[in-house]
Amino acid sequence: MDALIDLLMLLIFHWRLGLSVLGTLAVAIFLAAWIPWFTGAFGLAMVIASAGAGVWWEAGADRRRMARIAAGK
Repeated sequence: MDALIDLLMLLIFHWRLGLSVLGTLAVAIFLAAWIPWFTGAFGLAMVIASAGAGVWWEAGADRRRMARIAAGK
């Protein structure tokens, strides 16, 4: 139960990561339900790739935020 709460907190505090993972998860479930050749492995690959994209998005936002703070704005 603690691991589930930790995962939920991670997705809330790093909302860009959560948005990309949950959005891609919804798309993967839709594709798996409606396209016969789209398997769970494809969906898993999509979600893992979106997690990487979400981390990249979050890192870029943090970098810009730190640059703004360092500039004194």
